[in-house]
Amino acid sequence: MELSLNPLSIGLLLLAILSLWFYKRQGRTKLPPGPWHIPFIGNAWELAADPDLRKSLRRLHKQYGDIYRLYMGPKLAVVISGYEAIKEVFVKRGGEFSDRPNSLFNNLIGEKQGIASASGELWKKHRKFTLTSLRNFGFGKTSLEGKIQTEVSILLCEIEKLKEKPFHIQLPVQTSVSNVISAMTFGGHFNYNDTRFAKMMKMLDENFENSGPNTVVTFFPFLRFLPGDLFCIKKTLRNMKCVHEFIGELVDKHIENFDENKVEDFIDAFLLEMKNNRDQNDATFTKKHLIKTVADLFVAGTETTTTTITWAVLYLAAKQDIHTRIFREINQNLETDRLPSLQDKRNLVYTEAFIMEILRVCNIATISLPHTCTVDRTFRGFDIPKGTTLLPDIDSVLFDPNIWSDPEEFRPERFISEEGTLLKPDEFIPFFTGRRNCVGESLARMELYLFITALVQRFEFLPPEGTTLDIKELDGVFGVTHKSKPFEIRAKLRKE
Repeated sequence: MELSLNPLSIGLLLLAILSLWFYKRQGRTKLPPGPWHIPFIGNAWELAADPDLRKSLRRLHKQYGDIYRLYMGPKLAVVISGYEAIKEVFVKRGGEFSDRPNSLFNNLIGEKQGIASASGELWKKHRKFTLTSLRNFGFGKTSLEGKIQTEVSILLCEIEKLKEKPFHIQLPVQTSVSNVISAMTFGGHFNYNDTRFAKMMKMLDENFENSGPNTVVTFFPFLRFLPGDLFCIKKTLRNMKCVHEFIGELVDKHIENFDENKVEDFIDAFLLEMKNNRDQNDATFTKKHLIKTVADLFVAGTETTTTTITWAVLYLAAKQDIHTRIFREINQNLETDRLPSLQDKRNLVYTEAFIMEILRVCNIATISLPHTCTVDRTFRGFDIPKGTTLLPDIDSVLFDPNIWSDPEEFRPERFISEEGTLLKPDEFIPFFTGRRNCVGESLARMELYLFITALVQRFEFLPPEGTTLDIKELDGVFGVTHKSKPFEIRAKLRKE
């Protein structure tokens, strides 16, 4: 009798053989526990089971513990949850788990350059240089306060021009915040009506919005070659090309006017380092790496701070009791004819606690950028094979009921001691921790304080007339960052 197999039968037979090989191979190692998955397809749906990514993470954490595995397509990922586990992996053993994995983002978009995508000695050298150079231009120092206050003043004027008309707070805030990092990186300032700048910011926003669909291609790279652009990867690459070209033009202008005796911004500092390294036959400082680094600084220095301020304004408008209490504290401790300063910070304890609670509850980076290990490792008795993607679950720390008692409640008082001083728990890690914590943390904290206090001092934020703002309904847009859904706000000028 002649045996005949149709294509479906052959496919199922091959899948069965591959599955048998896969599970036999997997049995040789002791991987962390995790949900059932289909070989070569994985179980990425476990994270997509709920539109709110945090709910999926909490369910998996509760079921499998502080360390568990997920397969994103054929690629193994290990999620690290809980403060102690995150501290052990990324602080105590940070040298073993600080590289970036091979992925679409790092290889194709980041090209393993810049401070976000680079790894190993290249990353260490450039991170150190970047931090040192930016500090020379005021990064994290009180000397930067004046530049931030200049942008704050411009923002306040722009909002006042609206005469209480409903508007989206994100757009003007985005321009002001980006101008702070722009001043340090390339000595520039963008006007609110600069169409090219607005186009670039729109492209960056689109890339953040498309990060979800992009992730599918990250784990199934062949999908980017399909006709059309179902997963928005082609659009993302086009957008990043335009952003890099824009930055490249700024770099070219700096090259034309470069004077090693007159270093005024980060690009100048990098060009000087390029010259010095050429003299020493060190080719790790290149124009391409400069463009990637400036893009990283520009994106990171704009997106997260803008998103946090947007969340803060939403909470102020939705929770008028908190709004009133913050204004009363500012009004009692500041003269009304001047902007808040860093020196006022010690007297604005409740305002600072509010900002910290915004960072905790809104948790802009629900999962930190992925890490990997370059050799086989073990952690808590489990094997972490070379090349495994490690995902730090920040939400598991910032919403841990054992740390915060009532994590779902928005309660700034949790950061204030009985003596009325500000509390800073070790577990408060909205900017992550360890070797690859957020480079711009000190700048972001300074900006959040100066922008938010000035906004509350000058305006009362209200919903558009005849409407209400429901935080729960506006919550839960997850990409690289956790954003609210778009909303409009009114800014009512306070009386002198």
